[in-house]
Amino acid sequence: MIQQYFKQAWRLLKENPVLSAISIIGTALAICMIMVIVMSHQVKNAPYPPETNRDRMLYVKWMSSREKKASSDDRSSNSPMGYDFAKTCFKALQIPEAVTVVSVFTPPGMVSVPGQNTAESYDKMLTDENFWQVFDFTFIDGKPYTKADVDAGLRKVVVTEKIAREAFGSTAVSGQRILIDYTEFTVSGVVRDVSTLATAAYSQMWVPITTETLPEGGSEGISGACRVFILAKNKKDFPAIKEEAEILRKKFNDGTSTYEAFYRDQPDTHFVYIHRKWANLAPDMKTIVRQSAIVLVLLLIIPAINLSGMMNSRMRKRLSELGVRRAFGATRKNLLSQVMWESLLQTLLGGALGLLFSYVAAYALKGIIYENSDMAFRLGDVTLNPASLLSPAIFLYALLFCLLLNVLSAFVPAWSVSHKPIVDSIHSK
Repeated sequence: MIQQYFKQAWRLLKENPVLSAISIIGTALAICMIMVIVMSHQVKNAPYPPETNRDRMLYVKWMSSREKKASSDDRSSNSPMGYDFAKTCFKALQIPEAVTVVSVFTPPGMVSVPGQNTAESYDKMLTDENFWQVFDFTFIDGKPYTKADVDAGLRKVVVTEKIAREAFGSTAVSGQRILIDYTEFTVSGVVRDVSTLATAAYSQMWVPITTETLPEGGSEGISGACRVFILAKNKKDFPAIKEEAEILRKKFNDGTSTYEAFYRDQPDTHFVYIHRKWANLAPDMKTIVRQSAIVLVLLLIIPAINLSGMMNSRMRKRLSELGVRRAFGATRKNLLSQVMWESLLQTLLGGALGLLFSYVAAYALKGIIYENSDMAFRLGDVTLNPASLLSPAIFLYALLFCLLLNVLSAFVPAWSVSHKPIVDSIHSK
């Protein structure tokens, strides 16, 4: 019976190829729009390598300081934090699983191989040893540098496979010597390339934070060039970690003579972190969520109205046909079943096409859809992992959403016909 319904629905779709194609493409575009919105949200918020622990991460992006005698925050100094301050107030945390301190705004480094005259520029990050525990990198060769390496300031470097291949022609290069800004380093390990969408972990090479002299911190060491990423054992520990961080902040401030540090509601969850743009202003998350919800609803309503209008118009043109079928003995159940199976077939075809459209859009327009102003100056690419973008649950929800629109848009006129006198239905226009 079901097979017969599908055959009949397919035949009816072929009888009106133009309208059928418009309806199927309308369904596909609606699903494509929903999926692209979800994909954009996914890459910014969902856990995926090397930031697989986003759901239990806390971030301290900026640091603020003011004179102790100041009565307000209006005359505060805002910047990344000093390295010693980061170690004192965050590396000393006991509740988290791990805390890493990294440098920010580190300029790209010129990479070359001893004995060769060519050099290429690559993004560089200074980190401590815990960086490799907080983030989930895949090592192709070698291993990360250790706490002993960082404490000793040894010139070791972890590079991406892109650097390894371009510099040495191979990824098996651990132990090899490499020049970074004409200073010799030893390759400790090689990791898979990282997309600039990984806003916290991204770089093309990583070196111990003690191998360079960081800018001296102002405001008694509070200001500097570092950020902190905190990995909790469980996201339920977030309140306790923030409370412990506040205790360490007050203890630090008790030891300063002129300035005091304050956090502007940090450490942040990942969702807040990606929206914290300004050093002197905490993001208004209620407004951000409300605006995002409004945009999402509008983007869903517009194709929904178009899709519903097309289906409704198409069904009204078939009212007389449905009336004739009733005259030849078709029951109300037969009419409504036919409409339902037609809508189901059309939605399935539109869904398959919409899924294809969404992946084409995700790759073809990735520079626009996934653009991040914080990473715009980076040399790396916006690469996408198809597995990380695929969300079967969201696709199913989008498909059901379009199916509901299609069925309602066709079902209502059909229901109306099934309850009209047969003569009135046949003469419907």
